[in-house]
Amino acid sequence: MKLRTNNRILLIDDKHGNRVPFKSEKITRAILKAAQTVGGFQWDILEGVNAADFGNRSDADIAEFLAHIVMASLNSQPMFLTPSLPPPLEEIQRIVIETLRFFGFRHVADEYQYWSSARRWVRKGVLSQKDFAEHPYPQELIAATSQWNRAQGVDTIQGINETVKRGKLGELIEAVVARYEEQLAATARQFLARPECRVLIVSGPSSCGKTTTTHKLTAAIRAQADREFVIFAADNYFYGVDLHPADMYGDRDYERARAYEIPLMRQHIAGLLEGKPASMPLYDMKTGKRRGTQELRLEKNQVLLIDCLHGLFPYLTDGIPDELKFKVFLFNANKIAEGDGSSGRGIPFTTVNMLRRMLRDWKHRSKDPRGTLEHWHYVRDGELSDMLPFHKTAHAFVNGGLAFDFPVLKHYLGEHFPSPDTLDPNTPLDAWLRSVETHGVLASTVTLERSPEALIPPDCHIREFIGGLALAIEHQG
Repeated sequence: MKLRTNNRILLIDDKHGNRVPFKSEKITRAILKAAQTVGGFQWDILEGVNAADFGNRSDADIAEFLAHIVMASLNSQPMFLTPSLPPPLEEIQRIVIETLRFFGFRHVADEYQYWSSARRWVRKGVLSQKDFAEHPYPQELIAATSQWNRAQGVDTIQGINETVKRGKLGELIEAVVARYEEQLAATARQFLARPECRVLIVSGPSSCGKTTTTHKLTAAIRAQADREFVIFAADNYFYGVDLHPADMYGDRDYERARAYEIPLMRQHIAGLLEGKPASMPLYDMKTGKRRGTQELRLEKNQVLLIDCLHGLFPYLTDGIPDELKFKVFLFNANKIAEGDGSSGRGIPFTTVNMLRRMLRDWKHRSKDPRGTLEHWHYVRDGELSDMLPFHKTAHAFVNGGLAFDFPVLKHYLGEHFPSPDTLDPNTPLDAWLRSVETHGVLASTVTLERSPEALIPPDCHIREFIGGLALAIEHQG
């Protein structure tokens, strides 16, 4: 089926702010490129969602169809039909992302959103061309992790299952944790090789283990040198809940960098480095409001420690010389293939993080797992727009993923995972698709015959989510 649009858009404001002729084929090419980068539209075609419309169509045909939908949306807005007010490029990109997600092409939408966001930051001069990364994830870390996982036979779900069935889970946990500790020690050495650094930033996606990693990294640094840290609690700088409007489901977006009062954060960080005291706000997570302030000071021999979801976001430390900053990016770099790997389909990196947060929110924050599932589109939006475009600016990378994540998380989450058959008809499509995908992964993962509690070290960062963390985390208080 061919779709034709009665297009009346004549001009657009391009990436340089110039008004140029509107060319619909550029939209088609951009969509097709995003699809090809993730292996084609096929990975997003699902029975009951979009298979009837797209199951037998080529990638080029699907891209053309979607481009016409985008054009129809643009033409439906009268303000864009006059040469004096053409649609800006960023508005076109926003509509492309919404169109891809509306038709269920989630992975293609992620790729397109990452690329368009990263290029936008480059155009604005916020991200330098040398720090622009074509891929949204740290490729060297993923490659090294994949090589190690293959050598251990745990780069597929089947391989992980076989390791468990052979009674080798304890050995796998021991080896994985040891590798993680080695990365922390190496990162500590990198930091100490730059004695001029006054700010240590640990950043990474939600539920990658930043809290424990930050604690253990500073301990590793202290073990090698006399360095003292002052904690800058970034979460205290959230805007109040009244400034986070609820969506149609009553949910709020705290996942973008704009959720923080960044100008105040930047002012306080700069002042502390100059020896001035800062009246840091205190944020109450239960009420969503600030409840007073706390004075913070930084002595000349101390390092400011920032554990922050968006620690790499340039505006956060804009104006502070680069030589004073050391940035660590924590990322789940385990590229695990579904089944025996023969399908060529990998499990999204974000799946482990979602399961971890689902378990933590359920066990420790009284939040139903379904709520976490339905909120996850905000998490991905924040990562793709405000975090991943800047990952190349980090000085060190640590794998926060664990090759034993799936069987352990399945054991603790169990039947509480919101499977597709338990969701009501009003569940957002993004949440339903994630439920289908993740339920399939968990169903194919071996069920542990006994609790892994005794096998997991009490200071392992997976305990942030399953419980039993034995560390005194001062910057959580």
